[in-house]
Amino acid sequence: MLERFFIALAIGLAAPHLSAQVNVQLEALKRLKDIDLDTNPAIKKVVLDILESSRGQAAFVEIVRDFRLPGHEAELLQYAQAHPNDSTGVEAIRLLLNDAGLKLIRAAIDGENATGTVTALANAQAPEAEPVLLRLAKDAKKPLALRTITVKGLAKAKTGARALLTEAKAGRLPADMSFAAGNALRSVRWKNLRAQAAKLFPPPQGLGQALPPVAKLVAMKGDIANGEKIFFRPQSTCATCHQINSRGIDFGPKLSGIGTKLGREALLLSILDPSAGISFGYEAWLLKTKNDAEVLGIITSQTNDEVTLKVPGGISITYKAADIARRTQLPTSIMLPGLQATMTPQELVDMITYLHSLKQAKP
Repeated sequence: MLERFFIALAIGLAAPHLSAQVNVQLEALKRLKDIDLDTNPAIKKVVLDILESSRGQAAFVEIVRDFRLPGHEAELLQYAQAHPNDSTGVEAIRLLLNDAGLKLIRAAIDGENATGTVTALANAQAPEAEPVLLRLAKDAKKPLALRTITVKGLAKAKTGARALLTEAKAGRLPADMSFAAGNALRSVRWKNLRAQAAKLFPPPQGLGQALPPVAKLVAMKGDIANGEKIFFRPQSTCATCHQINSRGIDFGPKLSGIGTKLGREALLLSILDPSAGISFGYEAWLLKTKNDAEVLGIITSQTNDEVTLKVPGGISITYKAADIARRTQLPTSIMLPGLQATMTPQELVDMITYLHSLKQAKP
């Protein structure tokens, strides 16, 4: 009886365009997930056929999980990388939390899909993932944006948050992780850990007072008109590096349509921790010439003979390659942290609200 049922399912595979038929097949498989496939070859064939037809889909992950099918680690990792914030993507990475899978994950962290891998791993909230995430958080050679994802993931679990605090107290966290670690740990739900984090990572200061948590700042209402005034006033210094609709100095990224690209939280974090998300093409470079002069700026063009550097203030200077003794790309943003210290929390929220209102016109 059972074999006849699965033969019917196999016949249904000949019409993969019928999504309802596929759903029926998958539902049937779920009810038999504990069956021993090795003792039921006819059923095993149908399972493997359905598995093959579902590659790249959530069903693939579910079938591998339900029937404990080995040998699909690479496909699971690819799915997790492509869907790191989805439940099934996280399930895929959790299926890899064994010796062989962790080896694959560690190799992927050094590869092109590092962000997707780390994001899925951080979302897994699994003890087996914490050593990998903690090691990455302490690796100053890895991009700050990648390490920021790891500390957010670690802080989701009590053991991970405690491990982060232990490393921070021992001075084993890179200095550039202070903002991300403090922001994550000051918001954990465990009161004792939250108190330790507040002492170890004091919250950033606004004008005369400590800033509320990021989540509260994001939820506050802002005034667009006042935010525009805050952005362009001299003491904020924003317009000395950024242009909005041709107003300001052309040095850093233009912000005319920034509200289309970034949400309120991302805009806020770009001010509080500017090194966490450096825009491509705006990396800071330090050039040292053979006469011992040093100049900091953004490389806008380079050839075998010349390097052109745009310096703060928007002026471009061209240097002969033969005159450059050393060029070093800095891991930090050319934008200095601490801008929020020139404004009250409400003024900061007003400016974020203004920036978020700047939308690109639809084509």
